[in-house]
Amino acid sequence: MQPLTNVNFSLSVGTIVPRDVRLQPLPADVVEIVPQYRGYNFVLVKDEIVIVEPSSEKIVAVLPYSGRSTASAPAPTERRKTTFSDRDREVIRKHAKARPVEHERRTTGSTVRTEIRTGERVPDGVEIEAFPEEVYRDAPTLREYRYINRDSHTYIVEPQDRRVIEEID
Repeated sequence: MQPLTNVNFSLSVGTIVPRDVRLQPLPADVVEIVPQYRGYNFVLVKDEIVIVEPSSEKIVAVLPYSGRSTASAPAPTERRKTTFSDRDREVIRKHAKARPVEHERRTTGSTVRTEIRTGERVPDGVEIEAFPEEVYRDAPTLREYRYINRDSHTYIVEPQDRRVIEEID
């Protein structure tokens, strides 16, 4: 499949792809990496895989495309271009923060604290959680992410490599 090089629409989550753009079913090896997009369509634009929800024709994700493999799978180690909308952040603030922190790891009576920083990997001892179902219902693009609540901050985590993508205060 030849990538498109000149498009007249924004390559951002939420944009509706024009009807004249030929979309293809998302290949199985890409679905293996991002299983939540099973049954979705895509189009290659320059060096990016644009994943599109079939019913709404809206862009739900934009992933880097290396062009190395015979299918269109991004290498799992490549960094994704991640953009959360203000609405996504608002949904997280409303639903993910509303939940009390039920548990922190305790050893010999003291709480183990680990510094959490954007761009860094979350240590294996720190539990990352799925967002409450209300978050996924109100902001479906967040389905592939997890989070941690710490000191009145919510950190969005990419679960495959456990990297902190963004901090929401």
